[in-house]
Amino acid sequence: MPSPLTLYSHRFGPNPWKTVVVMLELGIPNETIYLELGNGKNGVQSPEFLLKNPAGRVPLIRDPNTGVLLAESNAITQYLTEHYDPERTLTFDTEPEKHLINQWLMFQGASQGPIYAQTLQAARKGNSVAVEHLQGIVKRTLGTLNDALQDKKYLVGNKCTISDLSFLNWDLLLDRVLAGDPEAASAEQREALFAHWASWHNRILQRPSVQTAIEMQRAAIAAGEA
Repeated sequence: MPSPLTLYSHRFGPNPWKTVVVMLELGIPNETIYLELGNGKNGVQSPEFLLKNPAGRVPLIRDPNTGVLLAESNAITQYLTEHYDPERTLTFDTEPEKHLINQWLMFQGASQGPIYAQTLQAARKGNSVAVEHLQGIVKRTLGTLNDALQDKKYLVGNKCTISDLSFLNWDLLLDRVLAGDPEAASAEQREALFAHWASWHNRILQRPSVQTAIEMQRAAIAAGEA
């Protein structure tokens, strides 16, 4: 049994919970340290944490079994599967599948997470022009996934991989990200527009690891507010 990894996380941010899902899928023991936003004593921008990750973001893992200190959620999930998934339950060793997994991880890291985050930020600032533009990009991303999934259950091969799991936590925020959009604000509208995507999203959502992570996040948020 490996020694527990340390996960530096945030109670609300989607990216750390991507890491939690993969750890649950693979049964990786871990201890979580929750940080706050900003440069306070327990903040991601604090001098102490910036020594660990100069980008000042979470997730970050420390693996005492290898000495690795690693940031960026998709890099972390690739590391976890490389070191703790010898049966390749969440990846493939074969070509082209292993490259297609990387393709979708890069697509998620460029076209989903950052765009969703920018949309939410624009909405907080009341910039309706930016929100409308960014929501158009969000719908284009959903359309891309919908097209890719029109004749299959998962993005790569015949099983759920880290590429599928990488999208879930940000997609859980779609009610907020697409709030006010005339075409896709509700789950019902999105299901009608992107039926293949919706089936896939719900399929991933029902995985025990995902349901456990959702409950863990709710508990962490409640504990932080107590």
